[in-house]
Amino acid sequence: MGRRTQPRERRKKTREGAGPRKASRHLQGVKDIDPNDIELLQKFLTEHGRIVPARVSGVSARQQRQIKRAIRRARVMGLLPVG
Repeated sequence: MGRRTQPRERRKKTREGAGPRKASRHLQGVKDIDPNDIELLQKFLTEHGRIVPARVSGVSARQQRQIKRAIRRARVMGLLPVG
């Protein structure tokens, strides 16, 4: 049987830049994210149709969820390509 040891202290994960997060320039002046606004939604898609992560696009977690929901709805409506 092994010895009981103290649990190791975990290091807190930090962002690489360690500065304040920049706001997304694509969402400046946008009140709500509409699934019919294809020009806006295409800014958050790669050329292969995949959704760009929030750490790359610079949006908050709430905005990323709204973008994800709008892109999925637009795909169902046939306005955007299915990735």
